[in-house]
Amino acid sequence: MSKLGPGPGFLKFDTNTFGAHTADMPPRLYITADDDELDSTLLQHFDEEGFHTTYLPLGKDGKAYRDGLRHLADDLELGENYALIAFGEAATHCLEAHTKPQPHLVALVAYYPTSITSPNAKFPPHLEVLTHLAGTQNFAPSHPSYTYPSASPGFAERDLEETYDKVSANLAWTRTLRVLRKAFKIEVDLEKIWEDHVALEFATKDAAATMRTMVPQPYVNHIPTLTGGIGAKDLFIFYRDYFIPQNPPSLTMKLVSRTIGTDRVVDEFIISFKHTTTIPWMLPDVPPTDKTVHVAMVSVVCIRGGKLYHEHLYWDQASVLVQVGLLDPKLVPESMQKQGLKQLPVYGKETAEKVLDESCWESNELISSWNDRPRGDPGAKVPPKPKEAASTNGAGTNGVGDHE
Repeated sequence: MSKLGPGPGFLKFDTNTFGAHTADMPPRLYITADDDELDSTLLQHFDEEGFHTTYLPLGKDGKAYRDGLRHLADDLELGENYALIAFGEAATHCLEAHTKPQPHLVALVAYYPTSITSPNAKFPPHLEVLTHLAGTQNFAPSHPSYTYPSASPGFAERDLEETYDKVSANLAWTRTLRVLRKAFKIEVDLEKIWEDHVALEFATKDAAATMRTMVPQPYVNHIPTLTGGIGAKDLFIFYRDYFIPQNPPSLTMKLVSRTIGTDRVVDEFIISFKHTTTIPWMLPDVPPTDKTVHVAMVSVVCIRGGKLYHEHLYWDQASVLVQVGLLDPKLVPESMQKQGLKQLPVYGKETAEKVLDESCWESNELISSWNDRPRGDPGAKVPPKPKEAASTNGAGTNGVGDHE
């Protein structure tokens, strides 16, 4: 299996995977659509991921187009493979044309085909196939597919301003990238890329070096306080002047869990510190209180082409405010007191402690009726295990519960 690493020469392939004459050759990716040109940003993203991309317009002659599809592998040598990414009507042609084995073709990803004439068509077992459908397309193919309910055809193309849907496009990108890497047997060490970035932030404390681990226009969003930065200039200033030098010297981090996906690393961790300095990113303009804080956090990092594209950082700000004395759980507004509320539904360090040990604090103590419920109620039985759902052949939507 080929290994990839960050930095110059991002794609490094061993000859055992791609053949003796193709060492260091990137995997070939043909992108095809109805128009003479496709969204240049999308093409650039595939280039950044290390693919050798070639664009094929559909043109007006469908027969000539299909003939061209059959000859894409003519110049490939033993061990070389290619993949197809198709949009619109071109996607319809590609799905119809590749139900029979095509030499060297390992993946076919179709974006919003105009029709699927044979929804039950079978594809060669070695071919990875995936279709992205807009919510308005009532197709139900038997091969793996995802439907994006809020999106219209064209949702993945930035240059189509009326139909572009950022959230749907990003979900589809991750799923497409997963299929391509599986087909080409590519493995990316996302964890090392992320660890190297964190070391520059917290150990080396070098803002300029930290920025070199990121794409040209990255962003960081600390959700509770809306701190961070959009674009290289603002983010560099944020790291240099407000984040790296102003963290308390007592700050420590304890990793609880790490989930690694196709292009994301999700960390669950606890940070602890004594509030001896102003912390602009978490407690902007709040003078030091000398209080000790423990808070659970979740970081969602997206990596593109071996570099960090963005980071979303979440934490319970109410818990932080309780611990530094800016929020008293007992100070309930009078209007709420009259309705029986005795305490604000927040906790302090207990939230972080319960992440580390789920049994250290009782659950549901803020639900006043919890301790008054009948004990040993014979009717309170655990529901029976549901029957296993029928297979959907990888089909799904991008709704709640459908994660990468």
